[in-house]
Amino acid sequence: MTPPAGPRILGGRGSPGHIASPGHIAVPGQSAAPGQPAGPAAPGRPAAPGERTGPGKACGPSVPRPPGRPPAPRKPACPAQPAEPAADELGSPQGSYAAGPRWLWAVPPAVTLAVVLWGNQRPSYWRDEAATLAAVRRPFGDLVSMLSNIDAVHGAYYMMMWIVVRLAGTGEFATRLPSALAMATAAAVVAATGRRLISPRAGLFAGLVFAALPEVSWYGQDARSYAIVIALATTASYLLIRVLGAGRSRRGWLAAYGLALTAAGLVNILALALIPAHGLTVALALRRQRSRAARRSLLAGWLAAAAVAAAAASPLIAVAWAQRAQEHWLKKPGLRMLAALRYLIGPSALVIVVLLVIGCAIAVSAAGGRTRIRADWPAAMPALCLPWLLLPPAVLLVGSLIQPAYTLRYVLFGLPAVALLAGTALAAFGRAAGAFALVVVVLAGLPAQAAVRWPAAHGDNIRMADSIVAAARRPGDAVLYASAAAGNMAAAYPYGLAALRNIALDRAPIPAGTLSGTYLPPAAVRGRLGQVRRAWVVEIGGASPARLPLLRGAGFQLVRTWGPSDIWLLLYRHRDKPYHGHREPHRPYPAAGTRLLPSAGG
Repeated sequence: MTPPAGPRILGGRGSPGHIASPGHIAVPGQSAAPGQPAGPAAPGRPAAPGERTGPGKACGPSVPRPPGRPPAPRKPACPAQPAEPAADELGSPQGSYAAGPRWLWAVPPAVTLAVVLWGNQRPSYWRDEAATLAAVRRPFGDLVSMLSNIDAVHGAYYMMMWIVVRLAGTGEFATRLPSALAMATAAAVVAATGRRLISPRAGLFAGLVFAALPEVSWYGQDARSYAIVIALATTASYLLIRVLGAGRSRRGWLAAYGLALTAAGLVNILALALIPAHGLTVALALRRQRSRAARRSLLAGWLAAAAVAAAAASPLIAVAWAQRAQEHWLKKPGLRMLAALRYLIGPSALVIVVLLVIGCAIAVSAAGGRTRIRADWPAAMPALCLPWLLLPPAVLLVGSLIQPAYTLRYVLFGLPAVALLAGTALAAFGRAAGAFALVVVVLAGLPAQAAVRWPAAHGDNIRMADSIVAAARRPGDAVLYASAAAGNMAAAYPYGLAALRNIALDRAPIPAGTLSGTYLPPAAVRGRLGQVRRAWVVEIGGASPARLPLLRGAGFQLVRTWGPSDIWLLLYRHRDKPYHGHREPHRPYPAAGTRLLPSAGG
């Protein structure tokens, strides 16, 4: 039986449930006849005012029928359609993601790599980098044996660097190159996150802000694991937003997310402090899920991935707990530690500029109304970045009340969150104003960028100390390390401290299975001092060097003092054992007690 004449439901490609009046077939992109209800907007065409868009929007109450026409039959029930994600939900809605030109993707990592490699050989190795070299110069089996005694938390990094130094050597460029590449990778992922959550412009700005942060250059020029942890944490955060935006097809993204989180935990167990931050992000995303089944599925998947990462790192956590005595230098948290969090951004001038940029951008967006601020600052961005930036320091600071485990470099993986928030702010200003604000941010960070490239930028100018020792040493000279942190310095360079005989050493580092070996008791060291004509004493820190108690009453007098950076070199000579037939080195040195300027070093 033919139904009475009236509105018909027409199916069409790209326009399910489209309404057409009798005798008129609507075509996507074609205007509706006068008085005809509008159909869905054609692909690539913005919806007209009052126009209904999206699948299934035509289902529902019938359109009004003309007078005198019999009533139309009830419309059939709408077929089940997947719920569309909200515009501010984590992960872009299907079809709304704008990737931007592919060549633009390469700009942030290329700029970051260029910035980090600029002058990466100028800073001298510092004591932590010397520890890396002390670990990786030994045979691989001895490295594994050492990790059972000390520095297990850095084991994965040391194994990677063991390969690097055998392929490329132990020069500053080679050993710092993995960190530079890791920072470039992090910049690429930061930009991808900004594109995914907001726009290509926001991603570009975020990646360039990341490159401009002085701490990115500092740790990108450091032969330690922190840059790699930043890259892995950034990757895990990006994969999390893909998980949250993937719907039912999230299994592959969950597997990749769990792998990235596991890798971050194995490189440094403290990176697992990212898990509570991601947990809060997931909790905020659960509130937007429209069905209980979807919420359960998302929560169960994320919990499984986080549990796998924690379980994989649990043996390392147990070993690190057994080795916690090596972190004796860490202190319990105080107000100074909280105040120092601003240095994640940089010096005070840069902090002020970045905060002003973010604050002004929020004000500009708010002035445009609710629609503007929701477009410029989708809830997904703060839901990801604020927990990422704030919760890991909070977790470590609270945990440090029981066992100190916090210093600023342990939470450096929050740097990308700063860049994302700043990039979002720059994009909210628009193309021209955002580019101008980016230039202001870069200029505010330039003095700090120059400072991290000084020879003593990392604190310890071991290169200069070695140069001094190499020029002034004589056959038979001995060395004593007055500071425990100085014991690894001889591994940094081969021509200075490494050439002196450590008379306090009982067992060498490799046989002892430690970074710097084991040491004799003071009485045994004093016995060895009786056979020495000249002794070098190495101290770290302090406004002035203190006389080593071990030398009191042993017949030694201070000959000369040097102070390259925060290292003190003190040369002692035995009164009763003068040299015969040797002259003082011809190279002029500063007078005793003079501290050398950092810029004077190589």
